[in-house]
Amino acid sequence: MPLLSTIGYSLPELLGCGIAMALLWSGAQPGRPRSLGMIGLGIMLACVVLQLGIGLYQNWVIQSGGSAMDMQAMFMMLGIVRLLINCFFMGGVVMLAVALSQALRPTRTGRPPPIA
Repeated sequence: MPLLSTIGYSLPELLGCGIAMALLWSGAQPGRPRSLGMIGLGIMLACVVLQLGIGLYQNWVIQSGGSAMDMQAMFMMLGIVRLLINCFFMGGVVMLAVALSQALRPTRTGRPPPIA
């Protein structure tokens, strides 16, 4: 049961990143903003998958049993790893925001590009 709850907890993020990548790939014009957006979303998706893997590993360690001191030290290290993964996720969000700002930058005529 913990396996399903861990996967269910990550499912909205996985679906959101996947749908955003599909929309960006199929709807945006090729160019630098789309490339930055795809890289940012790829980083975010990789971070979500890594977080899911860490959660599954923690559940496996808890289910297998072991000494509390070993688990405490390992969970502390996994907490640090999760912090670093979240920093990379934030970098993906920033790349996505930069891509959006570049895509919506006004053209030489002073008008923003058409949204169709």
